[in-house]
Amino acid sequence: MQTEIVAEYCAKHPESAKYFERANKVMPGGQTRSVTHFEPFPVILTHGKNGHVFDVDGHEYIDVVNNYTSLIHGHTFAPVVSAVNALLEHGGVAFPAVHPHQMRLAEQLVARIHSAELVRFTNSGSEASSLAARIARHVTGRLEIVMAHEGYHGAVPPFSETTEPNVMRVPFNDPIALEAAVSERTAAIILEPFQGAAGVIPASPGYLQHAQQLAERYGALFILDEVQSLRNSYYGVQQDLGITPDLTILGKIIGGGYPIGAVVGKAEHLLQTSPYTAGHLVHSGTFNGHLTSCVAGAATLEYLDAQTIQCLNDRTGKLRAEILEAAADHGIHIRVSIAGSIMNVHPAEKTAHDALYENLHLSLILEGVYAAPRGMLNLSTALDQSHLNAIAQAYRCAFERIATAD
Repeated sequence: MQTEIVAEYCAKHPESAKYFERANKVMPGGQTRSVTHFEPFPVILTHGKNGHVFDVDGHEYIDVVNNYTSLIHGHTFAPVVSAVNALLEHGGVAFPAVHPHQMRLAEQLVARIHSAELVRFTNSGSEASSLAARIARHVTGRLEIVMAHEGYHGAVPPFSETTEPNVMRVPFNDPIALEAAVSERTAAIILEPFQGAAGVIPASPGYLQHAQQLAERYGALFILDEVQSLRNSYYGVQQDLGITPDLTILGKIIGGGYPIGAVVGKAEHLLQTSPYTAGHLVHSGTFNGHLTSCVAGAATLEYLDAQTIQCLNDRTGKLRAEILEAAADHGIHIRVSIAGSIMNVHPAEKTAHDALYENLHLSLILEGVYAAPRGMLNLSTALDQSHLNAIAQAYRCAFERIATAD
């Protein structure tokens, strides 16, 4: 990490440093979410509005993290604020019962996603992944799950550890390795349309189709993780690819900024969680289908049509081109992977991996853009062309800092 950039960052964020010291006294590592950590200390945010976030030092940033893709309409999106306020004023935050808001959001998901016949809510995409694995094992009577190296389906069993029993990991986009791993012992194959946490790496043409065919051949379930990718296509990326998963994992945008997850898919599989099914799979949770999450999620999806999604995707593609041009102009060698309205800046050479990420991240913060430490950024509907111009200029200035700093 370049000392000049670090020194400027520290000088401009004294209150964040103080708050982080305070946080370390009561939370391990000063935080409660691994992905929020970065050196020398993280920015401490106080609030967000539209496409911006604000920190304890009084700085304002254009937000291109959007809580890791979950805030597709940005912060304080009026329809969400109105819907949640109406809920609170009417009375009720959490019920130990079914409520109409669950039904409304479930109906929206069934209407959008062609493979979704039924919906089961959880509290996060991670929980949804775990539930999908349980359903697959319950349905098939098998234990083995096949997934990709660097695939992220939540920090929960059976996906949390590389040594997890009965989980086989294969290289992503390697159909030969995938075929070698799948057998009559396989309960499910679980994959993403693009590997988000690994750097927004899209699946190769035909790869997911091949995975579905393998699952069908061996009587396993094909699980598609669309927690991040749902923002890129109105009907889900699965329809664009012409695939029909047995189960689909959802999260992020379907909660409108509030905690939520869901498993959707074929009725014959989801009904294994129904109390009317003999020997059903018990699945419960104090906050499953939480009122606020369902209300905010329904409002979010109502204002997310196909045209809006395509506009976000197109804008992201144009911004990618500007970032690449700015890097080239300053002799910074990068590549930028992209999937819809999400992209990730990578160093062209692996030897420059950590240094580029650290220097670029702090430089962007100094230029007023809040991006992810790992190089990921995504757009929200709260950003207009003036924001995109400012983001492009911030990258240009950040690359200049890196090129000229000690």
